[in-house]
Amino acid sequence: MVFTRSFLVAAACTLPLSLVACGGSGEDGDTQPTPEGTHYGFVVSKASVPATTKAAADFGLDLGAPKSGTPDGTVDNRLGELLGTLAMMKFDIQGTIDKAINEGSIILLVDFQTQSFMSASAAGFSVKLGANPMPAACSGTGTGQTCGQHLKGTASFSLDPKSPTDALVSGKIVNGTFNGGPGDLTLQIVLGTPVPITLSLLKARAKATEISDAGMTVTVGGALTITDLNSQVIPVIKDQIAGLLDRDCGTTRALPNCGCPAGSTGETLLNLFDGSITGMAKDCNISADEIQQSPILKSLLSPDVCSTKSCPAPDAVSLGIKVTTVKATIN
Repeated sequence: MVFTRSFLVAAACTLPLSLVACGGSGEDGDTQPTPEGTHYGFVVSKASVPATTKAAADFGLDLGAPKSGTPDGTVDNRLGELLGTLAMMKFDIQGTIDKAINEGSIILLVDFQTQSFMSASAAGFSVKLGANPMPAACSGTGTGQTCGQHLKGTASFSLDPKSPTDALVSGKIVNGTFNGGPGDLTLQIVLGTPVPITLSLLKARAKATEISDAGMTVTVGGALTITDLNSQVIPVIKDQIAGLLDRDCGTTRALPNCGCPAGSTGETLLNLFDGSITGMAKDCNISADEIQQSPILKSLLSPDVCSTKSCPAPDAVSLGIKVTTVKATIN
């Protein structure tokens, strides 16, 4: 019951969802200050996604309006609602993310530049992919293995050769809160498998609080194009559902009950998606089209924001996550 792109970075290059991050600069006339001050290094120790649809607003940011990239006072996080819906369907999204970060299969590094943690006119939030943690993420073997050794605030990391060099949003710090962007960030998440999904977030923004040299809490949001949604996210969801059906209902399924035990996750998924498209008969399997067109998910997979300065209709889907960081040395 799992779903996890190498994270959720909020990382950035960071929806179980695990996270990692990458990025770029603002566009369409958006002006961001050039960061000034001391560089502070961090590693993401926790990446969180909504556990319910109602919680999605707490993990999102104002990314703009349906036809404009200009903030309109409304929090955007449609994919967060999707993740919350999947979590309520018993997909263990958060558990998978936690495991990936704890075991070091996702390492998101943050470089934060500022002259002050309380007030600054030009601060910068940069995300990079990390490698070679010292100490290693896990020690011991078998039942005696303990992980998370690199998340105690004393570890050092090198950069992954594939790490972006321009994953940056900049802005001001007012009363201890940083607001940066828009810019372009690449989020890597894992949806239940160790293979990361790379998501390019456009018009990305970041909001950081509780900022100190020991760590910070950051909300990262951005717009994912429909093309990337359909090519990167939907196929992984389909594969995860297929695995759950095989587990609960067997690999040779047949009507009327498809071999699913009453009350199982497999039975629930088939009731929700199998034959959900008008004119399509039930066949004990769930296709990508049935996921995209199902009444329960169709609205959550529809564009809700504009990925450029302006557009005639929304062309991207909003995503927001939260990450917590601890101190780290970036070599």
